[in-house]
Amino acid sequence: MKIVKENRSSILACVISLLLLVFFGGCTTLENLENETPPPEPINLAHPFTDVPVPKDSERDQSKTFVYESGSGAIKVGRLFFSTSENLIDTVEFYQNEMTNQGWTLVNSMAHDGKILNYQKEGS
Repeated sequence: MKIVKENRSSILACVISLLLLVFFGGCTTLENLENETPPPEPINLAHPFTDVPVPKDSERDQSKTFVYESGSGAIKVGRLFFSTSENLIDTVEFYQNEMTNQGWTLVNSMAHDGKILNYQKEGS
């Protein structure tokens, strides 16, 4: 009988110790969570090319846009799609003027379901 009482006492002591560890450890964790600052919100870049002008009141169509940048950043290519309420002629004229002002060179243009303008810029 004495062995059973000692085992019960040991088991009870272990259970109480375990409960105390869980209780106080849990409280400490909750305090730390309350004091943690939330992670910063991710930076939402307006456009992948900072030197490509965008007409006001236009929106980039992310589902059609594609951008590739090499690991070193030496090469960056992309196809940017925007929707705007402006007419096609005014939008093409905007890009023909503003891209040149930003140092871009017109490579070629194609008319197909609208207008495709291809530009390049060295050293950007």
